[in-house]
Amino acid sequence: MAEPLCVYVLIDHSASMNGAALESLRQGVQVLLSAFEGYRVRPLKVSLLTFESTPTLLTPLSDAQAEEFTTDVSLILATLETAGASNLGKALRRLAESLSEGTHNILYLFSDGNFTDNWQAALEALRPNLRRLYAVACGMAANRETLAVADQVLLVGNLTADALLTTLRTAK
Repeated sequence: MAEPLCVYVLIDHSASMNGAALESLRQGVQVLLSAFEGYRVRPLKVSLLTFESTPTLLTPLSDAQAEEFTTDVSLILATLETAGASNLGKALRRLAESLSEGTHNILYLFSDGNFTDNWQAALEALRPNLRRLYAVACGMAANRETLAVADQVLLVGNLTADALLTTLRTAK
């Protein structure tokens, strides 16, 4: 059996994500869930983390195609509220604690890119353990320049399940 592809979804729900940015994030994650349903290259495990002032691991690595995972994520998205500072550095350090070793790790970061802590060092430490990093720019005012540290910046308005399937297949 093929080694699983481990996908980590990091969701920014800080105060700057209020309004249209949060709605954009919700739409983008739903499109990503649709892409997971169509992925058949190898087993797919997904973990969901949210962050604002502090990061929260909402789902440990789970089967992405399990109905309960999709239901849980949909409920999380529906009840997600904005608050606090955008401490990406703390979130990346928390993510580093839960990354699978010896597997293919992909990170999708959903954010407006307005980070408030020293996140660059945390990203540099995490980078060797990631096969790919995709930043998904949420909202019209997203700071694409900051998000450009990713391997690819995706815009929620242009996301399709097929486009995200391509990102998963590229990471195999």
